[in-house]
Amino acid sequence: MRRVALLVLVLATACAGPSVLVVGESVRSPEPPPELLNVSVFAGDDGSPLAASVTFEEDTQLTDRNGVASAIWRDRPLTIRVEADGFHPGSQVVELLPEDGPIEIVLEPVVLTGTVKAMDGRPLPFSRVALGRASTVVDSHGGFELTRALPGELTVTRPAWEDAVIDWDGITQEIEIALEPKMVRGLRVGADKVGNPSEWATILELADNSAINALVIDTKDEGGTVFHDTGVRLAHEINAVQAFYDLDDVIADMDAHGLYKITRIVTFQDEPLASARPEIAATDRETGQPWENYKGLAWLDPTDDESWEYALALAEEACIAGFDEIQFDYVRFPSDGPISTLRFDADIPGDYYSPEAQELRVQTIARFLEAAHAVLNPLGCAVAADIFAITLESSTDEGIGQRPGPLSNHADVLSPMIYTYTYGPGWKGYADPNEHAVELVGGALDAGIPRIEGYSIYRPWIQRAFLEDEEILAVQDVAEERDLGWMLWSANTVYDAAFLPQE
Repeated sequence: MRRVALLVLVLATACAGPSVLVVGESVRSPEPPPELLNVSVFAGDDGSPLAASVTFEEDTQLTDRNGVASAIWRDRPLTIRVEADGFHPGSQVVELLPEDGPIEIVLEPVVLTGTVKAMDGRPLPFSRVALGRASTVVDSHGGFELTRALPGELTVTRPAWEDAVIDWDGITQEIEIALEPKMVRGLRVGADKVGNPSEWATILELADNSAINALVIDTKDEGGTVFHDTGVRLAHEINAVQAFYDLDDVIADMDAHGLYKITRIVTFQDEPLASARPEIAATDRETGQPWENYKGLAWLDPTDDESWEYALALAEEACIAGFDEIQFDYVRFPSDGPISTLRFDADIPGDYYSPEAQELRVQTIARFLEAAHAVLNPLGCAVAADIFAITLESSTDEGIGQRPGPLSNHADVLSPMIYTYTYGPGWKGYADPNEHAVELVGGALDAGIPRIEGYSIYRPWIQRAFLEDEEILAVQDVAEERDLGWMLWSANTVYDAAFLPQE
């Protein structure tokens, strides 16, 4: 019995142990993994790995974060097709499985190029072009380029111009876009009227019931008064603030009535600031004190860049608050006073009216507008400058630094103040020029339009005073016949539907 038990134990132990290798048999090798064809996809513009779809004949795979997709190699030629949004598709035929790494396929981006111009062919720099998530700013020649462009709605915007929207098919590689200036029909509204609820409501109603589509209200006037509770500390420090209206409420009202919003900022004539900061004022060389014009008002020194900062701060605030356009008035050198005693930080070379002196003055005003443009245009606001009407026809800067040609390279809008009642008897042979408003306004615009060198548009100020209703309407037509808008000036904000265009 003991031998049997021992045998059973040995057999049981043997069953629990390792397999016994029988002579003549061999171990079966595991089946090798399939060979893979790896494809790396890169962008041709910057070499980055691309999110792409890779089709291996009928099998489509998406690349991973490293731009790699894989498929089983069938040991026969294989056609690979690669597609990625914003890139031209690519393809490649693989004859043999490479031994030195993945196949690299580089896709070239779709590049849409174009130009943005005015209807008359002038380039419009600083326009913004957007297509999907991509956007760019047009260069100084009106050109733009969008890389990795996808078909869709192309939008072109520019302050003071109408937007353009184009459905781009993704096939056309070069396009030209022509913009039209906004046809502004505006009224100037004094701060006292803006701040009076009933009179403000009357103005808004007048706009609702006519073709008026814009209002111009003052941020700062000829006396240096700022008419809302500004956040610019300097205005409070020099006691320039008289809060006639609430800025946010006024913006909201104009938006509710669908109006184009313009604010006027008197720039270099500023009695409060010149008195408080004489170091940035134009100086009287005889007294050493701030120079004054015949009305006893002091001026800032345009050649002193520090004198720009206050107006630019007010302008930036107004733009951020919601105005569409910032109009700089008195953006010039002083006049209407003892010019011979004027002294500026920058020496006026030669005689005050010499070509060198004119060049310095014009360059100074152009530099100010360029600085304003750099601040305001990226925020979406147009930069406008009021200019003397005489500069449209004069061969000089009239001693004030205003010539339309050079300034048109730095302002979106130039607004000549064509008030025919200011012309003296005998101008252009008319005993009373004010009786020939249509002829004089038309002549001034026709003389000035060829002088535009840059991207500015003209939008004249025209008068409400001393003209009959029919004459006011006729002068408006003079501007519109030339595809220009206009603004009607009334010092006392007195308007009537009889001389406003109707819808």
